[in-house]
This record gives sequence, C-alpha cells and structure tokens, in this order.
Amino acid sequence: MIDETNPAGRLHSILSEAKRSNEKQKVREVWSRVTGAEVDDVEVTKAVVELYSLSQEIQSLIKMSEGLNHDLYLASFKRLDQAFFPLNLSGPWQGPKQHLTDEALTRLQFCAEELGKFYSEESLPEEDLADVVSKTESLFEAVYSSSLPDALRLALLEEVERVRHSISLYKIKGAKGLKEALQSTIGAVVANEAELRELSETNPDVLRRLGELIDKLDSFASRALKLKRALAHPVKFLLEKLTEEKDDQPGEEDEQA
Repeated sequence: MIDETNPAGRLHSILSEAKRSNEKQKVREVWSRVTGAEVDDVEVTKAVVELYSLSQEIQSLIKMSEGLNHDLYLASFKRLDQAFFPLNLSGPWQGPKQHLTDEALTRLQFCAEELGKFYSEESLPEEDLADVVSKTESLFEAVYSSSLPDALRLALLEEVERVRHSISLYKIKGAKGLKEALQSTIGAVVANEAELRELSETNPDVLRRLGELIDKLDSFASRALKLKRALAHPVKFLLEKLTEEKDDQPGEEDEQA
C-alpha cells in the first residue's frame, strides 16, 4: 500500500491514474480529470505546473535523506517531467503517456516509501474540506456585497481567491497549500488591522466570516500536518480584539466611575 500522504505518494497516485487513461483522449481532458482542475486551458496549465513543482519538491526531499543512493532513486524523474512539458493540451494523450513507464512509477513508489519514514500527512474527511469550501464561499459573498472601502474589499477578495486556489490544488499539494493560504490570510489581517477593526461596527458579518474561515483553515492544516495551530498569540488575540462587541468598550458611566 503506497502512502499517499506524502508528496511522492500523491504524485504516484495522480500519474498512475493518468497512465491508465486512453491514449486517444486529449491531454487537456486527462490532466483535468486526474488533478481535479476545471476543463479550462488556464486552470489545467496551472495544475500541470504544480505537478512539476511537486516533482521538484520530491527530488529535494530525497536528496535531504542521508544514506540513500540518490541517483538510483531519482533516475527516472527527468522522464517523468517530460510527461508535463512541452504541454500540448490539444494533442493526444499518447505522447505524454509514453513517459509514464512502469520503471519510472516504480522508482516513484520507492520514493514514497522512503519519504513515509519522516514525512506524513493525515488524511482528513471530505466533509472537512467541504466545510472549508463553504466558509470560503460565505466570506466571498459577504465581502462582495459589503460596503467595504475598495482597497480593503480587493485585499480580502484576493485572499479568498488564494484559498479557493489552494482548495482546487488540494489533490496535488495536500494540506501544505491550505497552510500557505492561511499564512497569507493572517498576513492580510495584520496588514489591515486598523481597517478591519472598524468592521466590528460597519460590517460585523464580514469580520465574523473571516474569523471562521481562518479558524477552520488553521484547524484543518494543523491536524493534517501535525503542527501546532497558528492562531496562538498574538494573532488569536488580534482576532479577538477585532471582533469585540461595541458594548464591551468602556462607556460614559465606566469612565466616570
């Protein structure tokens, strides 16, 4: 049983599925199906670039493992990479498929077994990912229909799109992509602290949904990657401060007391 919770295991699973595809299919259709990308040239191209990046990541991880015959483990990666490029989406799958040899996939399997000794990622239920999707779309709707200043609206929509992209690439990048999106969103919160603080009065729904999405991403990524949650101090404190109710603030009677 191949461990699909590490980069090599994920790539092996995707390429094995691609290898089983009919040679007469269009390259576009095969890559779309095995990566989960939309049947759109731009989206499929992005997914294939991510597959290539995954291949590079695997090679780097293998080279970090001492005591291995690196040349033996990595001998077939040049051939595997030829399945990705040159990318002719309208051409028949027969061309790229010829590079997905049994030998190349077997070496990739060995890489997965080796990486499994020190790299693992917990597989999370589909409903957890569906919850991330739901919270992402809820935040998008809230931001889009809000009365936020244009600059802040654009900044938040960019973060939403970043999360959407990480979800679309989950099959390729796993929880690592969601973790990167989380870090970017937290950075946006910190950078726009003053503007976000005002939302507690003007657009509380946006702030609530932003906090819910960040919390879900943090929970999801930390469990999958077996890391400590990112929402420790000071970021969690910041979010709590941003979402304080107006009636929690000192009033006139408090000031006079």
